[in-house]
Amino acid sequence: MLEHFLVSQVFVFFLIFCRIGSGIMLLPGFGESYVSQRVRLVLALMITLLLTPVLGKTFPPMPSSSLALALLVIIEIITGIFIGSICNILISVTHIAGMIFSFQSGISSAVIFDATQNSQGSLVGNFFGLATIVLLFITDLHHMMLRGITQSYSVFIPGHFLPLQDAVNTVVRLTSETFIMAVQISAPFIVIGTLLFLGAGVISRLMPTVQVFFIITAPQLLVSFFILVTTFSAMMLWYMEFYKDKLTEVLGYLK
Repeated sequence: MLEHFLVSQVFVFFLIFCRIGSGIMLLPGFGESYVSQRVRLVLALMITLLLTPVLGKTFPPMPSSSLALALLVIIEIITGIFIGSICNILISVTHIAGMIFSFQSGISSAVIFDATQNSQGSLVGNFFGLATIVLLFITDLHHMMLRGITQSYSVFIPGHFLPLQDAVNTVVRLTSETFIMAVQISAPFIVIGTLLFLGAGVISRLMPTVQVFFIITAPQLLVSFFILVTTFSAMMLWYMEFYKDKLTEVLGYLK
């Protein structure tokens, strides 16, 4: 009897860890490359330890075959990856906005490793990404992300596949809205950059011998960074509201 109880508890603990661990691996601020793997592992184990006695009765009995057990593990991992990916998609707004600013200000060739995207990115996009991570923790939105994973068991029943069509539609819709939001918060840079390039083109036609696009580099940088300084607070506040609203919309069970 005791042996059966211990085996079932280990089984539940392992399945919960699969979903929690895979979700935390992708969460902004928790799954970044600069966060120690040991820290992420300890956090996932602690959350799993807390949830095991609470969620133990919601799990199906331990299957007798190894194939069925592997299928359960895959289902839980996919569910955790889906929830973590939702949060990760939303944070890519700042990466796209930074790239737009770089193209409009003429510093697109100045790239650096973006820790929030695990790829090369613009300097300004990297700054936006780090500022977003800081604001996520300051505004306690990281609590919402963690609750999204821990309370997902009331929506995605253990042992049941995700509704594939709904999941794909959600990812596609959020990706589209993320790109639209990135363009919207970058609208001042797009407008100013377009006007500067139009003016430079007109001057180039009037004075073909003058290296207009070389001369305009300094004013272009000055104007772009002036717009960035004056609009940065409003941009980030608008984006944080967007992030919170979309998380609440997708993970509506948090209300």
